[in-house]
Amino acid sequence: MALSKPLRKLFRKLGKNRQKLDLTIEARRSRKLPRDKGSVVVVRLDGIGDFVLWLACARAIRVRYPQPDYRITLIASSVFSNFAASTGLFDDVIAVDTKRYIDDNAYSRSILKRVAALRAEVAINPGISRDRYGDRLIHVSGAATRIGVDGDPKAQTEKKQRQSDLWYTDLIRITPGIHEIEANAIVARTFDPATPPRRPCLDKSLIARPDWLPDESYFVVFPGSASVKKKWPAERFAAILQRLQQRTGWIAVICGTNAEKRDAQAILDLTGRNRIVDACGRTDLPALAGVLRDAKLLLCNDTGAAHIAAAVDTPVVVPCGGYHYGRFLPYPTLPADNTPVMFAVFEQMPCFNCSWKCIYPRADDEPLYCVSQIGIEAVWDAVSRALDMTPQPDAR
Repeated sequence: MALSKPLRKLFRKLGKNRQKLDLTIEARRSRKLPRDKGSVVVVRLDGIGDFVLWLACARAIRVRYPQPDYRITLIASSVFSNFAASTGLFDDVIAVDTKRYIDDNAYSRSILKRVAALRAEVAINPGISRDRYGDRLIHVSGAATRIGVDGDPKAQTEKKQRQSDLWYTDLIRITPGIHEIEANAIVARTFDPATPPRRPCLDKSLIARPDWLPDESYFVVFPGSASVKKKWPAERFAAILQRLQQRTGWIAVICGTNAEKRDAQAILDLTGRNRIVDACGRTDLPALAGVLRDAKLLLCNDTGAAHIAAAVDTPVVVPCGGYHYGRFLPYPTLPADNTPVMFAVFEQMPCFNCSWKCIYPRADDEPLYCVSQIGIEAVWDAVSRALDMTPQPDAR
């Protein structure tokens, strides 16, 4: 029998109170443990794109805490933990299922205990948008030095921010609203002053080319997104795919996770399968990086795939809403970036930077209004500019 709304609310409250109690108990236990002078804990529980944009900062942390004197353990979201481990920047990676960590008290307590057991001397939460759950891991670490970032006042309530600020010994101040690349560079210079702001870059060790890729030239379409609010309509992706094939003759490769097969199928239903490869569910992150590296162009929503493509120098066209305009997209103009690769398409509106608080009525399965207003012609114009800026010897 389904629980009534008041009972559900009561159980949620009890669950939150239990998490607070567990945090208090484990934090007190942790403070009594002797410190391992070489142990450094770094926390990243956000998305794939956030991690890719942060890689230069990760390298700076490794410079500040070099092997063999220091052992860096990354507490990472399970969506990119294997990818993070393959960077070679960390001595150990603890994967965290973020949804379970938030919702499952027993699982949450087990993660708190694992972090406390590391007996870290230094704990770092370098994310620009700190949340309560990352802050808790820093608190429970018991580290003598606890470094965080004060850069996004909208990431949590003012009351929670004030409380969790006290869990840090050092806070790096970032001007709210600057681009993530520039913000990460400020954080990075805390550890390595020589770090400049730069477009993300993937080492060759992080890239694997799948053997099923076509030998002919191809472009990639990535129509899915973790949030329906960011999804440009499938029929518009299909229209751009057909125009691109008509202009270039290239094969189209549709990428995504198994969860995004429905998005791929919607495009296939509209276009047929002629010179289209459905690769949804066939790429882990290194393989996706390999697919994108050798592609002529990527057309995608505002997802981690966009930042991976930029990190392997592949032109990207992204129809994007204004919920965080200027924070992640468009990319800033950087001194060392001679050839732009990121072509973000917006329908400018006065309500930009709403932080997902859309003023227009939307159904649960609809994208935000600013995303839905981006037309096919605007995206095609960006695709044409991307193609014109990149030599295409086999275009027809």
